[in-house]
Amino acid sequence: MNNIQILKSDLNSGIKIYNTLESSIAILKLNNKYFAFEDICTHDGEPISNGKIFDSCIECPRHQAKFNLETGEALCMPATENIKIFKIIEKENIIEIILEEE
Repeated sequence: MNNIQILKSDLNSGIKIYNTLESSIAILKLNNKYFAFEDICTHDGEPISNGKIFDSCIECPRHQAKFNLETGEALCMPATENIKIFKIIEKENIIEIILEEE
C-alpha cells in the first residue's frame, strides 16, 4: 500500500479526506501540528470528520463520543474502542501519512 503525500498548504483550510481501498482517512492541521485518523466513529461506524475539534480531540457529531487525535483513545461513552491513528512524517513542504508499518 502506498503512503499518502500531501502539501502542507492544502491543510490550511480544514480537514481533508482521502479514500483508500480500506478506509477513509481524515487529515488536519491543529495548532501547527498535523493529525491523521481513520474517519470512522467506533461507536456507530459513521464519519467523525465533521465533528467539533478542540484541545487535540474530536467529538462525534451524532452521539458526542470524543477521541484524542494524538493517541486515538476513546475518551467518553458511547465509544469504547479507540480510533486508528496514522503516523505522519513532516518534510519540507509536504507531510507523508504512513498507511502501514513496514
